[in-house]
Amino acid sequence: MRVLHVVEAVGGGTLSAVLGMVDATPGLEHHLVVWPRREHVAADMEPAAFSGVHVLPSGLPRAVHALRTTVAARRPDVVHAHSSYAGMLVRSAGLDTRIAYSPHCFGFERQDLSATGRAGVRRIERALVRRTDVLVACSPHEARLAEELGHQHVVLVPNRALRPPAATARPGHPLRAVAVGRIGAQKDWRFLLAVKASHERRHDVPVTWQWLGNGDAEGRSALRAAGVEVSGWLPRPQVLEQLATAQAYVHTAAWEAAPVSILEAAAVGLPMLVRSIPTLASLAVPGLGATPADLADGLAALQDPLRWAAARAASQQFSAAHTAADQRVALEAAYDRSPAGLIRS
Repeated sequence: MRVLHVVEAVGGGTLSAVLGMVDATPGLEHHLVVWPRREHVAADMEPAAFSGVHVLPSGLPRAVHALRTTVAARRPDVVHAHSSYAGMLVRSAGLDTRIAYSPHCFGFERQDLSATGRAGVRRIERALVRRTDVLVACSPHEARLAEELGHQHVVLVPNRALRPPAATARPGHPLRAVAVGRIGAQKDWRFLLAVKASHERRHDVPVTWQWLGNGDAEGRSALRAAGVEVSGWLPRPQVLEQLATAQAYVHTAAWEAAPVSILEAAAVGLPMLVRSIPTLASLAVPGLGATPADLADGLAALQDPLRWAAARAASQQFSAAHTAADQRVALEAAYDRSPAGLIRS
């Protein structure tokens, strides 16, 4: 079976999720199509993982034409669109092939859009349901949202950490807390600063803070001014090395899919302090807390070696539940459930 993956940026969690799927299904022939709509980081693209890599031109009309040409030349059995923008491109292109769609967090969950904007995105998603053969969800929450939109074929394909390093997290003093991702509204650097401020008000426990990533200039400046080291973009191996030398992983996203960064932190046994939002609650991620004070208290508790060891064990148990074998079975089932004769309008 030949699968053509379409992404709208090479870098970050979406590509990591795609690489996990490719690694889990070596019996399939995978191609990558990139629609470079926005700034992206190409360092972790790993082109050798794919049988071919194709870049679409910017602009929707030209991208649609180039995608049709690529599909006609490669003749994939399935075109798998990843993210809302790629999903819109693929499902509006009138392709005569089976279409799988992974939202990696529906656009109408974005908290930086107005209520009117979110309602508009939801209407677009509903309109494109009939052009989707199978919805590939990465969390139970996302699967439920897909069913509410009217998708008849929904398959849960869990994300996982891709080839985690042999090194594992160890206790240390002072505690080093790290966050990972693009500095912006989604990852909510303001919430992280609220966690840091709450911790400093409530607890006399020394902690060093680091954000592994880059992004908005405002967020970068605010983090550094508050004493959070910002690394800039790092190759994935270096990110994993940094995770393995930390003592706590702090995840403060306001909306989310099933972030690979959480799974990578869990894979190295890093205790987690995670903002509780619907998708992460549905995944039963360890270390959930609703408020900055909750996460601050959880971080202070890790000063106790027994509490730290218990949190590390919870992370490792969570990681062990997300395997390549499970991902392969679920993904192959998703592709098999893509009915070729679905009527689209």
